[in-house]
Amino acid sequence: MDLFQLTYFIEVAHKKSFTKASKSLHISQPSISKGIKAMEEHWNIQLFDRKGKNVELTETGAYLLPKIEELMKGFTQLNEEMESTTLLNAGKLAIGVPPMIGSSFISPFIRQFITSYPSIELEMTEVGSQEIISAIDDGLIQAGFVALPIDTDMPYDFFIFNEEPLDVVVWSNHPLARQQRLTLEQIKNEPLVSYPTSFSLTPYIRSFYQEIMAHPKIVCRSSNWDFLVEMVRSQLGIALLPQSICKRMPSDVIHIPLVEPRISWTLAIIWKSRGFLSHPARTWVQAFKDYFQHNLSQGSNHRNIDAITMDDTINPV
Repeated sequence: MDLFQLTYFIEVAHKKSFTKASKSLHISQPSISKGIKAMEEHWNIQLFDRKGKNVELTETGAYLLPKIEELMKGFTQLNEEMESTTLLNAGKLAIGVPPMIGSSFISPFIRQFITSYPSIELEMTEVGSQEIISAIDDGLIQAGFVALPIDTDMPYDFFIFNEEPLDVVVWSNHPLARQQRLTLEQIKNEPLVSYPTSFSLTPYIRSFYQEIMAHPKIVCRSSNWDFLVEMVRSQLGIALLPQSICKRMPSDVIHIPLVEPRISWTLAIIWKSRGFLSHPARTWVQAFKDYFQHNLSQGSNHRNIDAITMDDTINPV
């Protein structure tokens, strides 16, 4: 038995699939199957119940999983202590970024990271928040930026670096334009220009409408802030946009605080809390947390919260 076999076991256990584990680890499926079989023969046990393409841990497998994960964690930490930091901070790193997370949040950090770690080949992939989860699961990216809340039952850690309310955006001569504040009850029947259905904000906003027994009247969808603002200017409908975006809008578009309920746009960086995570990925996560904590100490408006496990309930409001 070797460490590779233990890694195969952990990944198959989390993915519940030899095929998905193969893609995630970039190892051929026969090699993973051979490694798992070797473990089972070595201990004379069965680790998985195989049901077609899906697999489930046996009672013995479920007992061994946390022990093997702890063993691998300890070995990884020991290995990092013995290896050169320069050597470890090298290789490829793929990061997912949703199109609607503004460059003002990410670009300055990317420049700093590339300068600090020139041996890490950084690849930024533009995908929506929910697609980022799938991409991490499939091993296509190592970490990503998301707008909370997201739907997942996998073990993830995340670090919230920005939280701000959504404002109601209307054109200058809209009947509500002179209001100092608005409630969802007041705007529930207004046509709404909104986000694509794949975006995590879409079901999140819809849930608030459902609480008041209403349904948003979507007349247009876009993943582009500027296009949504232009649709409001064209009087196609109102919008719900983050305050930081509203502050950059032209003067003929009005934004009004939504006070009941308060709907937040919450941004976080997310990564796997269990299983294999490359050293460049861990370096990226820690560097990002340090960067925004430094900004906070310098008087930045970004709200920072220590990383917590996604096994907990997510409620950014």
